[in-house]
This record gives sequence, structure tokens and C-alpha cells, in this order.
Amino acid sequence: MASVPTPDGYLRRRHPGGDAVTWAAAADWAEGVLENDTLHGWASRQSDRVDFPGRGQVHSVPAPLPGPESRMRWAVRHYRRGGAMAMHMEDRYMRGGTPRPFREIAAIEASRARGIRTPAPVAGATYVQNVSYRCDLVTEAVPDVRTLADLLHDHDGTRGWLRSMARAGDLIRLLGEAGVYHVDLNARNILLSDDHGEPAWVVDLDRARVLDGPSTRAAERMELRLVRSIVKIGTPTGEHLGDQEVMRALATRNSEL
Repeated sequence: MASVPTPDGYLRRRHPGGDAVTWAAAADWAEGVLENDTLHGWASRQSDRVDFPGRGQVHSVPAPLPGPESRMRWAVRHYRRGGAMAMHMEDRYMRGGTPRPFREIAAIEASRARGIRTPAPVAGATYVQNVSYRCDLVTEAVPDVRTLADLLHDHDGTRGWLRSMARAGDLIRLLGEAGVYHVDLNARNILLSDDHGEPAWVVDLDRARVLDGPSTRAAERMELRLVRSIVKIGTPTGEHLGDQEVMRALATRNSEL
């Protein structure tokens, strides 16, 4: 895999356990933490942290300095494997090419430059162990949002459900038009506020592909992946959703509701 360049405004540095890419303004903070700790370990010891469940546990913690967009809480995620590889590798990745968090930082910055709403990256770090590494990522935390999965379970009325689905559909169209292919788009990495007029956010871009231009095919693949995720979740009343029903809801534009 070809090496991914470090985005403008970010620095790549060595630390005692491996490598790090940091937003330039946070370089001193990251260097101090990584001298004797991991980014996730540091976050886990913050007294005012909020924990979010997921494949890699995420801690939301007070920011030690204002982030790239001046947000005062950061989200710190420890990467973990998913699927069949989780049984064998857990949180380890094989060395070679650009490490996972550095790819994600590059994908985030490229996506943000194309108008995609995704939290700004602060730092990523690897911790090398022989032929493998473990890794963490720090981004700004977006306040007052919930995952699409949580919202779909909360909605007990058709209008609220349709609005959430329409905002997710708007996001898919925007990603396709921007040429950003989120390989694992699902109901847990789309974030929505309670303001139905506010567009969606997207996270977990470590496997995203930033294409040369708009891609209808990428939008179709993201839609199919999201449909499967939503069908598995179902409805608050336990009803089964069909693929076509979900696809019709995603095709609705939020501005039309």
C-alpha cells in the first residue's frame, strides 16, 4: 500500500513507542502524553470523561487546548478489529504501508476540504510491537449528537423516523458527489443532532477512499451497506423493515419534509 502524505497543518513525529501524526498546535501536548503513555490511556484517566460503547471504546474528554475548530471536548478512540479478524488480531494491525490512524487523518482532512461534515482530527499514534502495532485516534467531539441507530430506536412516530432517514440519505448523496466512498457506512457512524434542519455528520473514515471525482457507484454501494444496517436495527415497535422501504425513505430529501 502506498504511503499517504501527512496533511497540511499536521506533523509526523517519532515517540518512544512508535509514530504519531498531530495537528501542529497540539504537537507539544501529544509529545508530552506519548513520552510515557498512550493517547487512549491518557483519556481513560480523565475524571470528566464520558464513555461511548463501540468496537473500539471511545472516551469524550475535556480538551487540554481548543481544537482545530475550537471545540473544547475531544473524542479518543482505540482501534479494534471487527469481523473474523477480531478473533485473531483483536486490536493489532500488521505493519506495512500507512498506519490506520494516519490514513484516517488524511481521509478526514480530504473529506472536510470537499464539504463533508466530519470531526476535525487532532492526533493519531501507533504503538509498535514486533511486526504489528496498536493505535489510537483523537478528533474533536461534536456536541449534542446521537447515532442514527439510537435515533431510529427512539422514534415512535413516522415523521421523526422519516426525517432521520432523509438526513442520512442527504449524507449519502453528498458523499457520492464529493467522491468520498465510506466503505463501512452504517447507522452507528452517522451522527445527527435533534435539530432536524441540521445536516448529518459522519465518522470512522479509516477505510474511506477519496476518489478523483463524483461517483454514483460509490453512492449506491454506501446506500446498500446502510440499508443492511438499518434493516438489522428494525423499529422501536419491533416491526421488520424491508430493503425497499428503507431505500424509499433514504431517497426522500430532508428539505421536502
